[in-house]
Amino acid sequence: MTLKLYNYLFLIILVGALSAGFHGLGFIKTVPWHLVYSDTLGFFDRVAQPGFAYISKAIEYPLLIGLFMQIAGIAGKTKAGYYLVSVIGLIAAAAIATYFLYQILPEGQKNRLLRYWIFAPSMLIFVTSNWDILAIALIAAALYFLYKDKFYWGAFFLALGFSAKFYPILYFPILLLKRRRWQEWAAIIGILFSTTAILNGWFMFHHFDTWSYFYNLNTFRDPNPDSIWTIIRYFIWPLEINTINWLSLILFSGSYLYLIWQKRRESLVKLFLIATLLFVLSNKIFSPQYVLWLLPFFVLLPEIKKALFYALEFSNLAAFFFILPWFFLGHNVFYFYLAAPFVILRHLVLIFILFRLLGRRR
Repeated sequence: MTLKLYNYLFLIILVGALSAGFHGLGFIKTVPWHLVYSDTLGFFDRVAQPGFAYISKAIEYPLLIGLFMQIAGIAGKTKAGYYLVSVIGLIAAAAIATYFLYQILPEGQKNRLLRYWIFAPSMLIFVTSNWDILAIALIAAALYFLYKDKFYWGAFFLALGFSAKFYPILYFPILLLKRRRWQEWAAIIGILFSTTAILNGWFMFHHFDTWSYFYNLNTFRDPNPDSIWTIIRYFIWPLEINTINWLSLILFSGSYLYLIWQKRRESLVKLFLIATLLFVLSNKIFSPQYVLWLLPFFVLLPEIKKALFYALEFSNLAAFFFILPWFFLGHNVFYFYLAAPFVILRHLVLIFILFRLLGRRR
């Protein structure tokens, strides 16, 4: 039986509230912080510092997420108020994404929202633990307009998504591949640059150092301990950061250019998923909430079966919960060893999903 839209919206709000309550246990200190850690709560001290994001405070996220954090701090005032405002905004974003995904799905397939989105284990753990859902809501809106063949509106929401998280920029070359006339190319490129400039321009020109902190940080930072690159460095080859940066760039750009061109006749949503998989497979940073990036595409693509889906969810959450104590209990290498098999398994599952997509005919 297919549920009505309001049922799905109620369920995603309920899951969001449960997620907020789970991480809120760390705020009231009834559960050890390393078991219920949340970036949302963890960043309050940064938000509470004097000044304003991207003007006098450096934030390691793109503009829209930093502004969201700052506004939540101003509106909430206290740590509890900040957290409440934040989770309300994040749950609202999840509901907006649910609305657009529901509108895209044909009748008879809408219940895919339950398994691959609302009741996905990653949704419960990560929807309020970080701010990725803000970008995902914008991408879901973009997908809705692209399904309606309203490419310019789709490009606009993808450009907004790019100012919230970096990865939506990967979808713009795919948009261009699907357009034939140079006027359409010019319009899509113009939408990207004008939207990005309007949002970011003032901060770029007046406070470039604080605005660019996100990009500088990601250039020089180490891979996180639950990254496949850390596994390679520790067990195979002690790579320098600069070497990892170049290897990651070469692996991603080479595979992206080749595979997207080879599969250019596939649907937009499949090409978007292929691009996202290539990015998370090659990038030196893999935060466990990145699995949320994949969920809208899992909802929309019947090629994704439940066995693969749950294998990814299991390995990702196991890696996440085993590595968390490493951050809070003194960088004990024991937790790295616990997480490492699941990091490898997660990568293998992602590779298998990619090859399954590449092997399916249009």
